[in-house]
Amino acid sequence: MKFNEVLKTLRDDSDLNQKAVANKLNINPSTYRNYENGNREPDFQTLINISNFFNVSTDYLLGLTEHKSFNTYKQSQPMDASQIQDDEKQLLKLYRKLPSDLKAEIRGEIKGILRTTQEQQSATNDNASTKKVI
Repeated sequence: MKFNEVLKTLRDDSDLNQKAVANKLNINPSTYRNYENGNREPDFQTLINISNFFNVSTDYLLGLTEHKSFNTYKQSQPMDASQIQDDEKQLLKLYRKLPSDLKAEIRGEIKGILRTTQEQQSATNDNASTKKVI
């Protein structure tokens, strides 16, 4: 996928509109819109900011890998049972007993938690950037 397609997909998956993402990134909404439309490409720092905001690697944003982050890549490699902690095994066992509608609800909750975490990380990064300027 091209950068603009990846960007739009990430935003859609995050249930955010273009203006909200632009505001979080401290860029003009029309600039962000041009990124998604493929009319412009971000500078390196903005690319890094986008990467941090969506918690993905810059390689993923640029379409160089299918793995969203380096952790995703590691997790996609075969894992033997000794690498799974006991609490994770117990959660998986309980999850597998649930009906599919509840599994979907749990996945939605987890996505919401991850989205909140990403927003908090972005806010922390924004605060750190502001402090550096002052």
